[in-house]
Amino acid sequence: MQITENIDLLQTVFDSAPNGIAVMQSLYTPEGLVEDFSILLFNERMLQWVGNTDYKGKSCREAFPIVKPADVFDRFINVAKTGTTIEFETWCDGKDHLNRCFHFQVLKHGELLLVTTEDITRRKKAEIALTEALNSAEKQQRLYDSIINNTPDLVYVFDLNYRFTYANKALLSMWGKTAEEAIGKGLRDNGYEEWHALMHEREIDNVIATGKRIRGTVSFPHAELGRRVYDYIFAPVFNEQGVVEAIAGTTRDITDFKQAEEHLQQSEAKLKSVIDQTPAATLVLRGDDLVIEQINHTMLQFIGQNAEIVGKPLITVLPELEGQYVWSQVQKVYKEGIPFNQSEVLVRHKRNGIIQDHYYNLAYRPLMEDGQITGMIQVAIDVTEQVVARKRLEESENRYRTLSETLEQQIVDRTKELQRSNEDLQQFAHVASHDLKEPVRKIKTFTDRLEKNLAGKLDEEGAKFIERIHIATNRMYNMIDGVLTYSTTNAGIQNCEFVDLNDVIKSIETDLEVKLQTTGAKITSSNLPVVEGARVLLYQLFYNLINNSIKFVAPGSAPRILISSEQITGNDTGFVRIILRDNGIGFEQEFAERIFETFTRLNSKDSYEGTGLGLSLCKKIVERHGGNILASGDPGMGASFTITLPLLQKQALI
Repeated sequence: MQITENIDLLQTVFDSAPNGIAVMQSLYTPEGLVEDFSILLFNERMLQWVGNTDYKGKSCREAFPIVKPADVFDRFINVAKTGTTIEFETWCDGKDHLNRCFHFQVLKHGELLLVTTEDITRRKKAEIALTEALNSAEKQQRLYDSIINNTPDLVYVFDLNYRFTYANKALLSMWGKTAEEAIGKGLRDNGYEEWHALMHEREIDNVIATGKRIRGTVSFPHAELGRRVYDYIFAPVFNEQGVVEAIAGTTRDITDFKQAEEHLQQSEAKLKSVIDQTPAATLVLRGDDLVIEQINHTMLQFIGQNAEIVGKPLITVLPELEGQYVWSQVQKVYKEGIPFNQSEVLVRHKRNGIIQDHYYNLAYRPLMEDGQITGMIQVAIDVTEQVVARKRLEESENRYRTLSETLEQQIVDRTKELQRSNEDLQQFAHVASHDLKEPVRKIKTFTDRLEKNLAGKLDEEGAKFIERIHIATNRMYNMIDGVLTYSTTNAGIQNCEFVDLNDVIKSIETDLEVKLQTTGAKITSSNLPVVEGARVLLYQLFYNLINNSIKFVAPGSAPRILISSEQITGNDTGFVRIILRDNGIGFEQEFAERIFETFTRLNSKDSYEGTGLGLSLCKKIVERHGGNILASGDPGMGASFTITLPLLQKQALI
């Protein structure tokens, strides 16, 4: 009756686990090869995934459809053959025929195979989506950088204290500085004269106060081109609460435009010469029909024509202007005599026979004779590339902002999910430890009673069986404690303090006094360093290593343990290297990494006691302190463990 209760209790424990658990027994061919497994137990979670309540006694191939991929079943058989515990992830079909991703852990216990599965589909899909989103974000960032660093316009950002937080290549080139020299500095530090800096600071204050952009024109020196004239715009950047958090600016060199305009204003008598020589696109229109009287080479290139158009009305040469905003402004200047100045005007016209959208900075001036309007001068600068680049930049920023918000939310959700999962696992570890210990304790208690009741009645073989039950229950106790210690190593936050490792070794010698005397073991250490860390974890680290060295020694040999240390010099200053050597049974070097894996044993459990968790716990402790641990061994010659630890921790808690 007691055994039945224990089995029911174990079933209850397994059913409370958040992961699927299956217990299977190996089935062999006549030649003694594992060919399948007989299902002994499914927990509730596994039944939900498999969907087959009538599973007991059936083979794995019949009752376990989740292992449809052939390589999964092959891995089960390999564990049964070698006894090596494995973990892996794979996509499988469940009872609902949906493709899901599972994390498998498979270990052998005697003739039994223990399989645990965790449905990690949501996590995998989230990781895939996150990777795709990050790739997209990186692509958008590269496009963003390409656009703003290849435009001739100056692009920059101020913080609320007038400091530059960004400057594109064009602006850095104008200053003759690198980003490291300019970013984080104010206007004056970047070469602006006092009057110029004060003017922009007042304008920034105005943008912050009103939330509206401003526009202006200013002249200041370029590092290579000398004094230039610039048209600039300061625009507010709002945060999610609608508050101005930065000021974005763009500045365009309009020196050529201004020079052309000034030349025209200086002397109409020199008009033809000025038009031909100015780098800005210029033309002169005369009469009510606005006939082209003069046009320079740049303007001819803009409209894709040659000098034969001189003498023809502009609307005849470019009929597509009819109905457009720009044509209405041309007519207005001629009729009313009011100059027209506007930047980034959209003009849709032919160029080389193809109608396309173009953007121009335009300046129209009426020509007067005897107080009458007789014509007009037009000056145009093609800014299509800059406008298109800015529009793409704005679109890219909007997409990037949306993507960033999505990624941030995904990260928040994923963090909450992981935190909740960790809490569930910690709770399960404590409950499982308590509940699993109880049936083991009862087995031990009733074995003690049985031994007393049969005292003097047991033959030698019966006494041996009783002794093996004691050994098995003690081993189960140690295994449960080891699993709990390993699973909770990262759970508790520990305060950092300065720990003298010499004191730690002395404490361990005191705690192991009986074992040291019984085995004749001797620990030699001196001048060990003081490191910052969690005292209880550092004690556990060296206790496990020393206890292993005492345990894994050849019969008849007295354990000898030597602990030394050295300061690391060079690029890794601030670290210490501690080496623990013993004269134990050692191991093959090919197992140097495997020995740190959970439940890994290189020796028979009947020859050497242990849970297979001690060294994996050591590795977790060292890595939690920001260090690393390496092992080396030689069969029959002993083993050595090299531990690298920082002298100081970056945070007060670990």
